Amino acid sequence: MKTPTLAFSAVVAALTFLSSTSAHMAISNPLAQAGPWSKNPESTVHTWIGYEGKKFPCGGYKPGPVTKYKAGEIIPVRFWNFDIKDYKKFPPPKNVPQARHGGGACEFSLSYDGGKTWKVIGQYTKTCPDIYYEWPVQIPKNVPSCTDSNKCLFAFSWTAYSTDQFYHHCANILIEGVKGGKLPKLDMTIVDVSARHEKMNTHANGDKKETKSTGPDRREQQLNTNGYYAYGGGAGTHGIDLGLVVE
Repeated sequence: MKTPTLAFSAVVAALTFLSSTSAHMAISNPLAQAGPWSKNPESTVHTWIGYEGKKFPCGGYKPGPVTKYKAGEIIPVRFWNFDIKDYKKFPPPKNVPQARHGGGACEFSLSYDGGKTWKVIGQYTKTCPDIYYEWPVQIPKNVPSCTDSNKCLFAFSWTAYSTDQFYHHCANILIEGVKGGKLPKLDMTIVDVSARHEKMNTHANGDKKETKSTGPDRREQQLNTNGYYAYGGGAGTHGIDLGLVVE
């Protein structure tokens, strides 16, 4: 087990102090569960798993709006928080607070069984998340169809830099896939979820910025949109290095 350095502890304390609860993030594209656009909005939609009993997967929320996709389509993922008054406008106004917690590791995953299993289709590190950028990820070209929106889910998961918190937010989707298609092999990374007995006291390397980041890394963006995460692609069962650190 690693012992956190005094320097790291000081950064953690500073970033946590600057963060406001309302500035935590959820996904607004695709329109996800429990947001203000939903029939069942929840005030905890932007918080981490475990907050006031919030459950994994997806927070335990009711199904939300359904978005239809085709295999090979690129999703320009967007983030939102309660300080953004109009979720339809992008980018948000300048100087909207956002609790980025120094960035970290983001994964985007698909589930075809209602959240029992998850397969990664995209990863961004250090600068993710950020409300001022789109984070493109591709629905692999060779995935099968998914026709039950209660079981077909798209998820954003985030392991933060300055806090040992795991965020997981989901959208109900439908996918028009290919006959004989297969899901990717890479499993979603889950940490800091005590109810699942997952690895605890874990954070991810970040950009250490609480304010606006520099956006998606160019190389990572290419990987997320060129088939790297598809079944048979270069990601395999490992993907890229998320920079996870166990304290």
